Amino acid sequence: MMSLPATTAVALILGFAALASGALMYWLRGGIQGGAPPSRRYLVWERSFIMAAVVLTAVGLVLLADLLAAADGAAVARAGAVAYLFGGVLVVVAEASSLGRGLHQDWPADSWSLAVVYVVLALLAQAAIGGALLAGDVLPAWIGWATLAWNIGWLAFYLLRRGDIYIPFVHHVMPFVIGVAVLLQER
Repeated sequence: MMSLPATTAVALILGFAALASGALMYWLRGGIQGGAPPSRRYLVWERSFIMAAVVLTAVGLVLLADLLAAADGAAVARAGAVAYLFGGVLVVVAEASSLGRGLHQDWPADSWSLAVVYVVLALLAQAAIGGALLAGDVLPAWIGWATLAWNIGWLAFYLLRRGDIYIPFVHHVMPFVIGVAVLLQER
């Protein structure tokens, strides 16, 4: 049986791997330029990888909060994990309910609203986790600082930018870095 740190690391790293798979499918079909998926099955797989990434990252962040339970910042880590989990549920609902509609341009307003709430919650939640990592002294301080800067930076960018702010890649980079650091520390 795997230890808590190893399980945490695996969940966070697999979350990034699932995201990379869905993002690669999106890129290959020219999704950035508005390219349509070649089939409904392709779209279902692509978006399922994105949803799996959110679920795996949420699980990993909850486990990370457990890992920090005895450290300073435990309550902040738990609050961050719960906030990400709540936002994750919203975006998975938006993604799943939109599969019948096809491309994101066809999303109804309520699905976009759920995605926007997810983006804000994910960024704030991961910033809180960065702060908890700093307080908890479980990983090197640069990881906590990088997590804080990454998430606050993206939040500021989105506040200044108009248009689509739902870019799933943004929410899985720092959990991946944290997962790798936890895994390396476990060895």
